[in-house]
Amino acid sequence: MKKIILFLPLGLVILQSFLLTNISHAQRQRSNWIQQKNAYKGRWRVGFGIDVTDPTGVDMQFYRLNGVCDRSFSITKKIAIGIWAGMEGIVTGPIIEKQNNDANWESGSIRFGSDIKFYLPMALNPYIGIGFESGKRKYFGLNEMSTDIVARLGIEHKIVGTKLSTQSGLNITLFIDGKLNKSIDKDFMYITPSVGLRFHWL
Repeated sequence: MKKIILFLPLGLVILQSFLLTNISHAQRQRSNWIQQKNAYKGRWRVGFGIDVTDPTGVDMQFYRLNGVCDRSFSITKKIAIGIWAGMEGIVTGPIIEKQNNDANWESGSIRFGSDIKFYLPMALNPYIGIGFESGKRKYFGLNEMSTDIVARLGIEHKIVGTKLSTQSGLNITLFIDGKLNKSIDKDFMYITPSVGLRFHWL
């Protein structure tokens, strides 16, 4: 009995040391996980898009994540810088003409632009964007370079997410927004829907 009493404090010390070691290890793992998670979200990534409208063409986007669901490969963006090129008014020509009756505008001009988008961390990943668009434009009897201020308000949501390997996946999003173009040197402005698909490799 005396031996048990003598060894009891030693056993408690060993048990306490074991528990403290496990707690410390768990805290370090959690700290490392948080650091890895922050680093994962903080990286700049690249996405490629197909723009149905407007302009009809392609885009490339550099973005950072707010979060990602590993099981469904659903992403939530935080900020994105985009560039695009395409042909103006191929699909939305009647809408542009209706808003600029006196401009004698013609569709099909090559346009290119860039903007920055800020995403809200909520369902459908809504965003606002501001940027510029430039290129040739046929209007007012001219065929000349024209630069616009561009603003966007829209949503972007995953439609397909699939695992490609143990460490990578593919996410495809549908984006829909209202796009405002305002010429900086002519009385020319329009608001059109912008729709397309964007591909992300995670």
